[in-house]
Amino acid sequence: MTAAIVKIRGSAFIGGLQWLPAITDPDTGLIHEYAGDAREFTPHAVNTDRSRVEQEVVVDFVKRKLFTFANTGSTTLRVTKPGGISEFKRGKASADGVIVSNETWDASSVSFVMSATAANPLRPTDPAVDYELYVTVHEETGQVEVKGRHDGFPCFEFYKQVDFGDFELLYRHDFRVMGDTPAAMAGDMEYHFERMLTSAES
Repeated sequence: MTAAIVKIRGSAFIGGLQWLPAITDPDTGLIHEYAGDAREFTPHAVNTDRSRVEQEVVVDFVKRKLFTFANTGSTTLRVTKPGGISEFKRGKASADGVIVSNETWDASSVSFVMSATAANPLRPTDPAVDYELYVTVHEETGQVEVKGRHDGFPCFEFYKQVDFGDFELLYRHDFRVMGDTPAAMAGDMEYHFERMLTSAES
């Protein structure tokens, strides 16, 4: 069956934690804690402010056009003074680094690159969240081929949906299972993956 619309949805999020482990400044005694996203893997978290990065590409084979969506979540830092009084700082990263590029159509498929670079808005010089996906979508079968790479932190999830049906998992990475920490955002993207998913798979 020919696919009319294929949606690719992805996000990066700090899974399962309400707060990341506290960091105490030895000079001031201040305790710094960043909020997590307090959720697990799901394709339905869009627009709930429970992700660090959200990205979506809708492939419309009827109109032969890509429609894209990009967003970032708000960042919350709790700073607790030695006396126990806490104050909160909040910011939101720019979504300018969440992009779709290299769009290429042929008779029955389209290829493109989904990528994201999103820094901590409260500490913009710290390492950013990064991922990059090379995607090919086939009209005749709805098959999706993905080759990607990403940092070790935080969690990453990517799904596909054909003609408004159920979302199917393309790939996921859980930093808790792999033992990664925020330090894994520094340097090159160390995780690589490839996946091919037809509409018949679940």
